[in-house]
Amino acid sequence: MTTLAQQLEKADRLAAVTRSIGFALWQLQELEGVAASYFVLLTQAKKGMGLAEGNALVEKAQGKTFGTTLHQIAKAGLVSPEIEERFTKLLSERNWLVHRSRADSRNVIHHDKAMAALLARLEVMADESLALLKLIDAETTAFVQKHGVPMDYVAQVSKQLLEQWHAADAL
Repeated sequence: MTTLAQQLEKADRLAAVTRSIGFALWQLQELEGVAASYFVLLTQAKKGMGLAEGNALVEKAQGKTFGTTLHQIAKAGLVSPEIEERFTKLLSERNWLVHRSRADSRNVIHHDKAMAALLARLEVMADESLALLKLIDAETTAFVQKHGVPMDYVAQVSKQLLEQWHAADAL
């Protein structure tokens, strides 16, 4: 018979696992959206097209799978082969997380080694997502600077967007 202490330990382990899964997915989703926006900015956006048309292109791009977006980015030559390889590996890990991780990880609640391995794998995914986000940010910044967009304007728009997100969070 399972004791209350054992049940609580399993509940704590499950909470730690789901928290790590949630964070990894959060980071991956952010990367997916940013990668789609990056693709649109560098391949589809046209000077003077307007915010509504640009947002429509981004929304359409964000409706595609992450794999499709990465294929488009690679085909357009927007990343080096090394970065493409990193994206491909992360996509594989993302697909495992979304489609097979639960079945492959049922023993994490009962076994320390399995739990440690899963938590480490999730941390690597989250960290790599953040690293690739930073890379895309640097590439995007260089692109907009090259095309004459003042960084003061970018900072102003970023600040407004963050304020809108904060206001939405407060609701």
